[in-house]
Amino acid sequence: MSAEASLAAYGITVVKNKPWSMEKFNSWINEQFNKRYNQAVWFVSNCKPQKRLKKFRSLRQHYPIAAFGKCIPLNETVSLNADIQSKTECNRKSNCETFQLTTSKFYLAFESQSCTDYITEKFWRTLSVGAIPIVSGPERENFARIAPPNSFIHVNDYSSDEELSKALNLIGTNRTLYGKYHVWRRYYDVYYQAKDVDPYRFCELCYRLNTNKQRIWYENINDWFLEKC
Repeated sequence: MSAEASLAAYGITVVKNKPWSMEKFNSWINEQFNKRYNQAVWFVSNCKPQKRLKKFRSLRQHYPIAAFGKCIPLNETVSLNADIQSKTECNRKSNCETFQLTTSKFYLAFESQSCTDYITEKFWRTLSVGAIPIVSGPERENFARIAPPNSFIHVNDYSSDEELSKALNLIGTNRTLYGKYHVWRRYYDVYYQAKDVDPYRFCELCYRLNTNKQRIWYENINDWFLEKC
């Protein structure tokens, strides 16, 4: 992070006070693996970044993705959940969204920009509800720097969308492989809501204001931001 105060910009990984026992972890994995559909889900409202829409349409040729939002035509709104509500009812912050997030094994946490530190709440929320985020935008190392270990799948990890789809299907049908993306839950928690992350943000800000001897400033904040994209 190049900013002077950057902790918990959109979310944060925190070490648990007490790790889960193997018994608790295995119980959680069994429950999640059995109740979740082997599919990805995506809610998208910003239609301008065409690259991620193209990626979605390429992936869904090989792997089931339930997608919703104004960018997705009704005939593309398909889910393995037979009782899914209509497109107009299934939107962000609805009961339908919560249902989809908690009954699908993966979520397309595709960022709208590829800026270095632009990893938004969609990534952290995916982790917090128990799904595995499939990410694109910033490079893998930018996610790895702030995320729990082995907690996400980057689209660039695979040479083609077909290879990625094969991997998703394998992970989604193999409990052992699925569990490897959740081992971190024994040792870490993630937070993204303001009430949880604000104490960390202000604590860092106060620390920086009282200890930083050399200050960084930018004459043109727009130029600085665009350099990262």
